[in-house]
Amino acid sequence: MTASNGPEELAKPLRDAVMALSPGDFDAATRLLSHPVWETLEAHYWNASHPLPVVSRQALDTYLHLAKTIWHRAGLGQSQPIALYKTTLLSAGAIRTALRILGRMYAGSNLGYRAPPKGFWRTVYAITGYIVSERFTDRESRPALLDQSLQLWLMAWLNPLSLAPGRLPIAVRLVGILSKACSYTLSSPTHAGSGLAAADLLSDTAPMPFARIPAVWEPAAPLYINAQDAAFTIRELATPSTRRAPNDVYDSLLQSALQVGLTSQEMQDFIRRAMREFGYSNVRSIPRVGRRDPINVVAGFIDCWGALQSQSKSAGNGPPFKRHAATVINHSDGGFLLKLELDEPALCVGSLLCLRGNDMEPWTVAAIRWLEDSGDAMLVGCEFLCNFAEAHIAQTELGRGHNPVITFEKQDMTHVLCPFGQNEALGVSQIYVDGACWVLATASEIGEDWQLRATLDITPAPGSDGARAPIAL
Repeated sequence: MTASNGPEELAKPLRDAVMALSPGDFDAATRLLSHPVWETLEAHYWNASHPLPVVSRQALDTYLHLAKTIWHRAGLGQSQPIALYKTTLLSAGAIRTALRILGRMYAGSNLGYRAPPKGFWRTVYAITGYIVSERFTDRESRPALLDQSLQLWLMAWLNPLSLAPGRLPIAVRLVGILSKACSYTLSSPTHAGSGLAAADLLSDTAPMPFARIPAVWEPAAPLYINAQDAAFTIRELATPSTRRAPNDVYDSLLQSALQVGLTSQEMQDFIRRAMREFGYSNVRSIPRVGRRDPINVVAGFIDCWGALQSQSKSAGNGPPFKRHAATVINHSDGGFLLKLELDEPALCVGSLLCLRGNDMEPWTVAAIRWLEDSGDAMLVGCEFLCNFAEAHIAQTELGRGHNPVITFEKQDMTHVLCPFGQNEALGVSQIYVDGACWVLATASEIGEDWQLRATLDITPAPGSDGARAPIAL
């Protein structure tokens, strides 16, 4: 990007229109939220590696500044930090516009893996509390406004915008569907199957998944999302029936996926992640152990393969790979929360990681599920994949097509991490490892530069004394 078409120059037409806004002109403010400049700015930072390069960060800062300026010029409240004028609550039109601007703000923040501006959630909660309360007497407008506020809460619950490329339209549609099946409640739901999210209306922090409420939580003004009907919707999506009614929810989502180039497999992968966030369990919290342990992190499939290769006794030092210093903030059985200070872009959602405390420990393999970039440091949410993985060289045919792969055992099955694009992700394929023929299932997950496959069969190399491996289905 040259100086002539930098973020500031690109945003000039929208900025001029924003500065011409008059307080109370909510129709004009709403029209400005559909201006093409928003997407132009998003394109400069969405799916960029993190920390954001300078120009990408400028585009994100410009985006958020414009959204906050619309908020203030339309007469809704202060922008530094985000605060709500009481007069805004006197009109359903003002509340509707406020929620749309807050939605635009949150979308921009998440696409850049950044927390929303200070005061954002306090403002969302002030509007939510007012709509839910008996003080709001416009019964005709209430259902639509509740749907808008629920969508903001659900976006935070699912964090759908911090996703790999292509999944945004699917996430937005899923949030829209779920909001129709959810409602607010003042009393705590009984378990994770009926409670989806919870928040303290007097706080300025995002709603938390109900299944992850900490053991000690003492909110001043708690509000919950009841989602018993949504639970059945998610189950339907995860295990679609053979029935295909014209308005079937699964068909609706699948059509959106196909329009943006996703496959049904990729959409199912997204739905499974949504299920994990939903928390199908009667346990209200996932135990997390607080830590402050320094560790080494390696990012990206090739560097992870090099790190695993270097720990093999027969591999010598192995190929070079770059280490990053990090701190483990907390961990659970399923993953880690890391804090990293990076001086170059290296991470995005779906990146593969290897981490360990010292050179005497084996590398743990994990995948990034979400990021939050504060500018000077990054919070990284990782899902644990395996310990004791091994690096191999695989061949697509005996003697041809050498490719790095990572293998590990999990639940009595051999799994293979392959470079993305090495094989067609949707078809069964075969590779040769140490002369043995491995038959691989279709990819069960696709990351930034890798795909995960399970083995269907392993035929030992001719002349080996090993017995034929059992077929794992």
